[in-house]
Amino acid sequence: MIKAWDADGHVSESEVTFSDKYWDPKLKDRRPTIIETGPDAPLYWMIDTRSFPVRSGPYQQAGFPLSKDGVAAKVTPGISPHDPVESAEMRSVKARLEQLDRENTALQVIYPTMFLSYPITYDRALAVAMMRAYNSWVADLSSECPERLKWVVVIDPVDPQASVREIERGKKLGAVGVMLLGVTGDVRVDDPPMEPIWAAANDTGLPVAVHTGHSFRALGQVNDTHHDNTAISFWLTVQFAFHRVISKGIADRYPNLRIAFLEAGCSWVPALVERIEEYSGFPGARAGVDFHRGYTGKLWPKEYIERGQIYFGFEVDEKLLPFAIEEFGDQCWVYGSDIPHGDRLYGAVDVFHNRKDISEASKQKLMVDNTARFYGLKV
Repeated sequence: MIKAWDADGHVSESEVTFSDKYWDPKLKDRRPTIIETGPDAPLYWMIDTRSFPVRSGPYQQAGFPLSKDGVAAKVTPGISPHDPVESAEMRSVKARLEQLDRENTALQVIYPTMFLSYPITYDRALAVAMMRAYNSWVADLSSECPERLKWVVVIDPVDPQASVREIERGKKLGAVGVMLLGVTGDVRVDDPPMEPIWAAANDTGLPVAVHTGHSFRALGQVNDTHHDNTAISFWLTVQFAFHRVISKGIADRYPNLRIAFLEAGCSWVPALVERIEEYSGFPGARAGVDFHRGYTGKLWPKEYIERGQIYFGFEVDEKLLPFAIEEFGDQCWVYGSDIPHGDRLYGAVDVFHNRKDISEASKQKLMVDNTARFYGLKV
């Protein structure tokens, strides 16, 4: 059986993330701390006088701490029962590697958990300090087993210059990619403040991974339950970003930059590609010229995918996956486990290998080769 190369795993941040080893001493008294809310209630972060994550009303978030003073909480919302705290927080790298072995995974690229929400704080200096501490911490953890554990740089696009410096620092520390949220508050991926970030990723040779998140301010305001936010807002952020990467010329300005859209599945891709093409204004498009104003892409959306620039995550049990492979080829899909999040599918690699509607050659690409090519890793 092929052992998977996991393009999108996660880690749960802990007190260690913001400990003295990684924290800016100038903000020593402002580091995130963990608070208890009751003997049988979840733990929360206290950040900049506010509790995190928000779990009621608008602008809901995710990212509960799992332990305090090294003791696991009795209630750990959002974490799979298959993932022990030692692995989820990577307090023990050995525990994470054992987790990967149990699930037939040879390599994992690590993404954050709390940083899938935005904003965590409204204070710029504090946000930058948290960003830097997280990157230093995850780089340290990954260095314990660099042949199996990789990581991506977390940035704060509202501070483009700090983000550029962090991309450059992350490259030196061994990062294999840069994570963006599909929408950052009200900032879209093609807005002018984002241009230095795209340029820095391009110049360092790091691919950009656009990840789903609780970060779209407009949708976060109208969806006021966690179900609504996760089912709609969280998912749509990636689709908004894909539309703008294609239609606003980002893929043209950086033709050698690889861009992935993760944790939204594959089912939306055929529909949105067709929709964008209909309003592209190119010969043969359904809509007339009046409708294509604003589409500045030089190619059809499908051409960006076929030339190897665009990648997508997929779910191993998606019914539309064979159709998506037939429509766009098997070179653009990457597997993500979502370890250790609560809505992940345990034993996903085995589920995928047992599928009879996907060829063995395509399985090799979707489970290993495409992840390696996207992140620039050697198989």
